[in-house]
Amino acid sequence: MTKILNKNELLIVDPACGLSGDMFLAALFSLGVDPAAVEREVARLPGLDDFSIEFAHVKSHAISASHVDVKFANSLVQRDLRRILEMIDRSPLDNRIKKLSGDVFMALGEAEGKVHGTKPEYVHFHEVGAVDSIVDIVGAVTALSMLGFPRLYHRPFVLGAGSVKIAHGTMPIPVPATIELLEGRRVAFVDEPNEIVTPTGAALMKVLAGEVPAGLAFIPEEVVYAAGSRRKSSSRSLLRVIRAIQSAPEKEIAVLRTTIDDMNPEIYSFIQERLLGGMALEVYMKQIIMKKGRPGIELTVLCERERLDEVISFIAKETTTIGLRVSYEERVELERWGGEVETPYGAIDVKFSRLPDGSVKAAPEYESCKKVALAAGRPLKEIYEAAMTASHSDTSSSAVRERKGSRRRGAGGTSKTSVRKAQKKASGAEKKGRKKV
Repeated sequence: MTKILNKNELLIVDPACGLSGDMFLAALFSLGVDPAAVEREVARLPGLDDFSIEFAHVKSHAISASHVDVKFANSLVQRDLRRILEMIDRSPLDNRIKKLSGDVFMALGEAEGKVHGTKPEYVHFHEVGAVDSIVDIVGAVTALSMLGFPRLYHRPFVLGAGSVKIAHGTMPIPVPATIELLEGRRVAFVDEPNEIVTPTGAALMKVLAGEVPAGLAFIPEEVVYAAGSRRKSSSRSLLRVIRAIQSAPEKEIAVLRTTIDDMNPEIYSFIQERLLGGMALEVYMKQIIMKKGRPGIELTVLCERERLDEVISFIAKETTTIGLRVSYEERVELERWGGEVETPYGAIDVKFSRLPDGSVKAAPEYESCKKVALAAGRPLKEIYEAAMTASHSDTSSSAVRERKGSRRRGAGGTSKTSVRKAQKKASGAEKKGRKKV
């Protein structure tokens, strides 16, 4: 039985030396998915010709790799997008498998339709409509489901040059459908006269994967290679897939952006205050120049995905905007907690966070420093420096008190029990006459 990946595990596809549907499927088999189990599932598609999946280990450029070959009788059946989607929809496959498989074919249909100037549903697939391509696509989605649908990312694509003969005739490399599918993704051209990325491979990544986020830190756990049909030549035909564990906790948040040039600027302060009152994680604005030279504001709001509808409703009601852009990004958080330090001017609230190397950094809270500065009649800068000195001198001390009601967030959060122990220890230290900070 295939082992389901943990929630903190992810897959990174490296297509620098090649990407196709059969190569991606072979890589998933190398990660532990049972080829026979995938074959049984895909065979449940109604109207699909008899086929078999041959999985083997081969050598490509002196590297041990896996290879998949889909065997089937030569079929002259041509399938358009509607027919393939009907096959998938009528099948007894899991609903998520059907949805994602259909989305991949829809992406292919839209790309082909744009290239040929026709509606996607009327696109007749030739190479992609063949049995092996259907098995590659539905098989890849099925294999991912057996792995638990892990997070899937890809590195930038490398595209070849020259031309290739397909059903429509001689086409430039990359073929038109491939470059359409990769719109919005990072690519690089090389002077290799071969098709390095196929339309099927591009469609799978467009629907199932996102680009590797900038700065993503991970620990490789397993690296597999899959070879394509040109493995015996000197050309690129080797896909690498990395199974990894993200090295820092992350969560996906919603990012909302809108531009406004027709609203009373005094309202922005009210909006920011309301959003930060519990709906949003962060709110910021920047000045921009909009059409016809009008000065405007770009409002950006970060929030939990669960609060997205609430935030959209609030912004739509409270501002003059008529539309928002929504995207999703990963948010990496350090362990953090609120504490209190003693200074010659009084107690000051401080925000602490723990770095990956275990050290702790501190940031005095502005409002607390302001309150103490006004009460003591001293410069705010002086109060801030006193709080930093107290924080740095005793950051590791148990006498640094956690604020009442403060919750630790991020990696390695502290339980209520450990907090009570720390407070008890601090209390004992005070009784022994230690310096209180």
